[in-house]
Amino acid sequence: MMPLPRRMLPLLALLAACSEGGGDGGGAEESATEEGCRIEARDLTLPEKVKEGSGIAFSRTLRGVLWTHNDSGHDPELFGVDAGGQEVATFPVGVRMRDWEDIAVGPCPVGSCVYMADIGDNSRGNEPLALLVAREPSAAGEKVGQVRTYFARFPDGRGRDSEALFVLPGGEVYLISKGSRTTVDLFRWPTPLREGAPATLVHVRRLAPSPSQPGDRVTGASASPDGRFVAVRTYSLLNVYRTADLVGTSAASPAPLRRTDLIPLGEPQGEGVALADDGTVALVSEGHGRHVPGTLSLLRCPLE
Repeated sequence: MMPLPRRMLPLLALLAACSEGGGDGGGAEESATEEGCRIEARDLTLPEKVKEGSGIAFSRTLRGVLWTHNDSGHDPELFGVDAGGQEVATFPVGVRMRDWEDIAVGPCPVGSCVYMADIGDNSRGNEPLALLVAREPSAAGEKVGQVRTYFARFPDGRGRDSEALFVLPGGEVYLISKGSRTTVDLFRWPTPLREGAPATLVHVRRLAPSPSQPGDRVTGASASPDGRFVAVRTYSLLNVYRTADLVGTSAASPAPLRRTDLIPLGEPQGEGVALADDGTVALVSEGHGRHVPGTLSLLRCPLE
């Protein structure tokens, strides 16, 4: 691995600290976006193989590592990258996926697992959603653990395009629909997860009406490892909620703790988000062109 530029060393320390709690590119920044989120780095280049970065999550077993992956049309591989976007390791998943849209790290019976969300539905078909769960690798060169696959359908039986999934410390799994031609809704995946026939998702609440602007469609979500906060991103916005407000039973749509405009980042197509306990946020985007690697940006958001 090539040595990182000196300006990236503080970011490595930042990312390593996040892990303990749970390429070339643009340089570090010290400018603030709306409502307090600060840009630490923007437009960092991901590995050549990650052209359609779709999801991202902080590893809880490999210090200073972020997990990311491609969208549909690529081999199902889990890429470990550092705070500069440089590749640390690649792990083949070994199971085909139709439309891998998001990733989360959370508890499971074997310790810490990666939750891979095969939940995209651009064609508005009626295929069941798939959630693939495997033990998180704890060393470079180690294989992804045995993959277990769980299926589900929406309560009304219709398909919805979805790109956002998060997992809470108790193992609860939630999904947010994208809002393509439908409202933006929060669903809970019944737990404990069971293999076999598809489960029926539980509708929790409507988060927003059908977006009038494509930039307001939901493309990723992430819970902080301590479970207190959930980040939900669209192409153009980042909302951070208190988990109790987001998944609670109040009839009113919850108000975010933080709302941040992501347009200043200049992401080509913002897709994934990861949230750490200290408010560090990692964002992944598709590349600037069809054959160009995706990008990584890092923010710091106050959580109180």
